Amino acid sequence: MPTQQGPRGISFDFNLGARVLVPEGTWKVRLSDLDTGDILFETDTKGAFVNSAKRFYVRFGVEIWEGAERILHHEFTARDREVLIQFPVGTLGDTIGWLPYTIRFKAVHCCRPTIALAEKFIGLFADVYPDVTFLSHEQVKTDRFYATYSIGLFFDDISNVWLPTDFRHVGLHRTAGYILGIDPAEEAPRIAAPEGETRPLEAPCVCIAVQASTACKIRNKPYGWH
Repeated sequence: MPTQQGPRGISFDFNLGARVLVPEGTWKVRLSDLDTGDILFETDTKGAFVNSAKRFYVRFGVEIWEGAERILHHEFTARDREVLIQFPVGTLGDTIGWLPYTIRFKAVHCCRPTIALAEKFIGLFADVYPDVTFLSHEQVKTDRFYATYSIGLFFDDISNVWLPTDFRHVGLHRTAGYILGIDPAEEAPRIAAPEGETRPLEAPCVCIAVQASTACKIRNKPYGWH
């Protein structure tokens, strides 16, 4: 259910797109992109749940009329609000690459972010980003968030529901910047080694991994590594 309460039984939020719930009545609901001035969706309804097609960051405007009277006009602002940013579990490299963009989103919007990620990775970041809440997906309570964004690689997103641009054109890590609507410039995250951890080798070393999770990451020349 939408988490923000409006007048006359209306509720709304921006958890995976702009969402509006209006009870039985005579309503007009409009969703707009405040940065472009475009009306994204508008409908007359007797009561409905409305969800925008786009689930990445858009600075949405929500307007609702009851008859001829506009009774709600809300412009997205995350300042001092709870925002959830979700990472997929089990992908350490992706998490390292995407984390700086969530920190940049916090700085741009002055929000209170919660980052949901694999529990075994939380120790790498929690101590060096004390003003960010890190939780496992199982610990997240979704009823308190103003907005939610999912970071990932959506291979079949032909309609650009989850991604505003094909990640193969902008880079795997920078796609997080596009999803969150912020500067996609690269930045390394701060990482805390778990207490008691030491280098497995004292001398400087280079590790060459000759296998990968997908064929496009592998040197495919026959016998190339040999």
